[in-house]
Amino acid sequence: RDRKNFFPTLTITILLWIFTFALVYFVEPDIPLIMPVFFILVFLAFLFTFSTALANSRRGLVLSLALTAFLFLRYLGVGNIINLLLIAGIVITLEVYNYKRRA
Repeated sequence: RDRKNFFPTLTITILLWIFTFALVYFVEPDIPLIMPVFFILVFLAFLFTFSTALANSRRGLVLSLALTAFLFLRYLGVGNIINLLLIAGIVITLEVYNYKRRA
């Protein structure tokens, strides 16, 4: 009775990853407005993947935002190991805060 049907989520996840890879492979990066489309597709693919894998939508959202933010920083040319560690620290702090608040 409490089982969830993961097939629609799995289908959406696979389609989002296929669209993302097709966008990277077939579309030229100098087309206007293609980068926002890319980041939206990557965010949604990460969101559905991590929400399903972690069985928690909030954690999937936080991790997706963190990885998409780092990818955006890499796109801007300022994504380095320091920024990755800072984003990871923010994510860990949010998780500890939410864990303590619930307990």
